[in-house]
Amino acid sequence: MKRKSGLSEFTIMKSRDCNWYKTLLVVILILFTMPVIFAQTGNINLQEDQAIRQTVLDFYEGYYSGNVARVEKAIHPDINRATPRNVPQTGRTMLTYSTFSVLIENTRAKVGALDDTARHINVLILYADNDVANVKVTSSNFTDYIQLVRLDSDWKMINVLSTSGIRLPPRLSNFKAEDERAAIEQTTLNYLSGLSGADFGRLEISVSPEFSKITIIPYTATGKTSLRRQRYESLLENSLANFGKQDEIYRNNRVAILDITDGLAVVRCDMVNTYEFVQMFKNGGQWQILNSISKTITSMTFAQAIAATVGKPMPDFTLPVFGGGDFNLAKYRGKNVLLMFPRGWIGTQWCPYCPYQYLELEQLEKTSGIEAKNNLEIAFVMPYNRERIKDWMEKFPDALQTIDAIKNPKPQPAPGSFQSDFVSWANSSFPLQFDVKPNDPHKIIPVLVDENRTLSRQLKIFTNFWDGISSEQNMASVFIIDKHGILRFKYISQMTEDRPSVEFLIDFIKKLK
Repeated sequence: MKRKSGLSEFTIMKSRDCNWYKTLLVVILILFTMPVIFAQTGNINLQEDQAIRQTVLDFYEGYYSGNVARVEKAIHPDINRATPRNVPQTGRTMLTYSTFSVLIENTRAKVGALDDTARHINVLILYADNDVANVKVTSSNFTDYIQLVRLDSDWKMINVLSTSGIRLPPRLSNFKAEDERAAIEQTTLNYLSGLSGADFGRLEISVSPEFSKITIIPYTATGKTSLRRQRYESLLENSLANFGKQDEIYRNNRVAILDITDGLAVVRCDMVNTYEFVQMFKNGGQWQILNSISKTITSMTFAQAIAATVGKPMPDFTLPVFGGGDFNLAKYRGKNVLLMFPRGWIGTQWCPYCPYQYLELEQLEKTSGIEAKNNLEIAFVMPYNRERIKDWMEKFPDALQTIDAIKNPKPQPAPGSFQSDFVSWANSSFPLQFDVKPNDPHKIIPVLVDENRTLSRQLKIFTNFWDGISSEQNMASVFIIDKHGILRFKYISQMTEDRPSVEFLIDFIKKLK
């Protein structure tokens, strides 16, 4: 049976609440018969898993069989079901909508009725926790991305992004999901940067003019949950007014693509205080976010939110070690710990000064055994993945060549000039010579992999702009923790060149009791 469209426009009142994104203070204060495949789940038990599955099947089985009661049970009254459609006459993409009443009346009229053997319903749970679920359903007439919320113990479909089913031609011919991953990720990161940085321009290019966002708001006093919708205009007006702009060190934005099909995609977004699931579609050559559902993260502890303070216990952490194993600060209780945070990448190259300090400590440990002499453990922390850290180490010879060129410029600057004074400073600050090869292992001083910037952000040192450079980097910093776990020394650079010398740091550590 051929499916009729039966679709109509649907809008609801725009939200004017502009305070939800004020995040820092919030952070601190606060199937039965059909085949089902599971992609990933959060904190969800079997009972909830079955409830999500049943809700989805109630809708699709109900729609295809003309059972109004099952459809009505499955969908929220504010359901936002959108279908992108290409218009051949213009080459443009339009969105058509099915409201609650359209879905009910189409079901009653058996517009989409199909026999059991013709439905071909398949359910894929992309992600689910106790409050939010993202599900992909394929069937004869529809391929749907569905966002569900749990309200008063019942799961309801609230956002749906739809395209052609398995028995119909796809919306986009020759669509290749893998070719779209980079563009999808960039669009989503633009959206998150626009939110956390109150960047109007990035938001405007990443969201559809028909953008609709659901925020889950629990009420502890009543045990109930409400849903708030925010539309395009409210989103952009909040941005223009700088509502929700976070301190730059808190903008820990990450994305994970859950699924891509026929010009549609679902992406999980993680920020410092919320996570969000977005549904997006390809509109011509541009990906745009259409639907979103967000939820506050409550797992951050007070200790994680407060900066490390000299004279107080250093917050514990565990990070992977480049080359293998883990570094857990608590395991080094009884030893002094020197944590070095080099600057890292500075836009087009690695900071040339940071490797020198690493090599100086490495050489001192090789020749003098400074760790044993001072009851000391030294570690460097880099806010990058293993591949980038490997590249950093392999570029040590390049960094030394850069320093050597600074120390011995050609031609020599005029005596008494600024350039001459800078050369003198470089020679006094970097007097040592090192014989280093690109493939040297550098295993004596461990380098910790802070790929998600968890520790770097907690210590308030990760930044995208510092000392005149736009780049993902740490402000060059030093933390010294004594054998009792107390932070005794904390240094965060004002600029790249003013970090304390290795000699100063070792002298300080010698004086710790």
